Amino acid sequence: MSEDGKPDAKNRTVLDQRLARPRLQEGLVPHDTGIYLRIEEGDGKGKSISLSAGGVYVIGREGADIVLDDGKVSRKHAQVGLYGPGAFVLRDLASTNGTFLNGKRVSEKRALNNGDLIRIGDTVLRLTILENSIPLST
Repeated sequence: MSEDGKPDAKNRTVLDQRLARPRLQEGLVPHDTGIYLRIEEGDGKGKSISLSAGGVYVIGREGADIVLDDGKVSRKHAQVGLYGPGAFVLRDLASTNGTFLNGKRVSEKRALNNGDLIRIGDTVLRLTILENSIPLST
């Protein structure tokens, strides 16, 4: 601390970007596999979000990879990790209102499968996995 009570610049912790591991945004999902989250209930009903690149996606109210307009959703609420064929995982990120997979509260990481329903706040998302599909150009 400096004499005026403010943090001294030389004593602050600074993240060294050269040493920090980046959050995985591209995984081992086969190129012919399409993975999507579709909003089944809540604001944005009918909207589909592609997760086909694989990697890790944070779901939340703001500052997240997948933003939900839902007052019951925490800023950083849950995480979907797509690590390779059949290695799809859902985690709750210590959210206030919890994350539910097929009606059961998620307390530890849970495996995700085709057709699973994820409830976050008042929003319900359906995971769809399309194997051996042809990617569409955008």
